[in-house]
Amino acid sequence: MPRRFAISFLLAAGLVACAPTYIQGTEIEDTPANREIVGVVESYRKALEERDEVTLLRLISRRYVENGSTTDTSDDDYGYEALTQRVLPKLHDNIKDIQYRVQLRRVAISGDRAFAEFEFVARFLYSEGGRDRWQALNDFNRLDFSLENGAWKIESGL
Repeated sequence: MPRRFAISFLLAAGLVACAPTYIQGTEIEDTPANREIVGVVESYRKALEERDEVTLLRLISRRYVENGSTTDTSDDDYGYEALTQRVLPKLHDNIKDIQYRVQLRRVAISGDRAFAEFEFVARFLYSEGGRDRWQALNDFNRLDFSLENGAWKIESGL
């Protein structure tokens, strides 16, 4: 009987040793490549909270394209130039405080392309018409990445 227990224990230990490990707080497999994407998402989250345009620009690809989450019209589409000239200045000029939390759901990497899907909870204080207001959002998002000169850059999804 002790021998049978020892064999069962060794088999179970071998199965546990082969099980994947996950990045803390997620169900995303802990691999160096996944950690890189998770690191970029965290840098983005932090830069957004700090309203750090310099870091945001460092994370964003010059090939950035946004479709405004609409597929039936291109009226709200914009690229890197509009992002830097119209969108990011609003972050600095109109937003006074941001609290932004993400719960990563999925990371997928294929060659020089990747994406991260996550749920976010955001609260932000903004100024409109001379009055300050808090707004709260809770939604799902996806950031798309491309590998450029050895670094993952956000290509869409902000």
